[in-house]
Amino acid sequence: MERNEEDPEVLRLVVLFLRESARMSQVQLSTAARTSQSQLSLIELGKATPSEDILQRLAAATDVSWPLVARLRQFYAAFLKAKSRKVHVDEQGATGAFADSLAVQAYLLEDEVAVVSEADQEAEAQRFWQAVAGLPRERRRRVIQLSPRASRNPALARQLSLESEKAAASDPAEAKDLAELAAWISERSERG
Repeated sequence: MERNEEDPEVLRLVVLFLRESARMSQVQLSTAARTSQSQLSLIELGKATPSEDILQRLAAATDVSWPLVARLRQFYAAFLKAKSRKVHVDEQGATGAFADSLAVQAYLLEDEVAVVSEADQEAEAQRFWQAVAGLPRERRRRVIQLSPRASRNPALARQLSLESEKAAASDPAEAKDLAELAAWISERSERG
């Protein structure tokens, strides 16, 4: 998203999140970020928009990496867009044009945490598959390919192989696509 087109509400929510997650008062954060408390208050009330420089200083003062702030901005932008279009999310997973991006954004944020055990990989593969299973075939493929951890998770490759077997009798094209994805992930996971 172009920064000059960014919804000011996104930046307001990001700043609020940064301050609250750091458990800082407005005075503490404004002092640490070298800005005034009144400016910070105006930003949090949605009456002012922070410059990139101020936003970077706020991130640094709350010990949040700039790439993580970028992900947070993406998540809030997707959330607000879905909310404005009255997208509904059911208990089985996201539906609608933007709801799937919310699930993916949340998953991408989780990508920052390293997977340690096979059990963790299995659980992660199941969660990821549940989030993307209902997407159209091409979109699902693209989401998997763009997800750094999912695209290297051998447990997801096994999950896709099982799903391919299930689909073989009723939808050969789906079975083939899932098998190709499983092979692609297996190859990537072997390369490390």
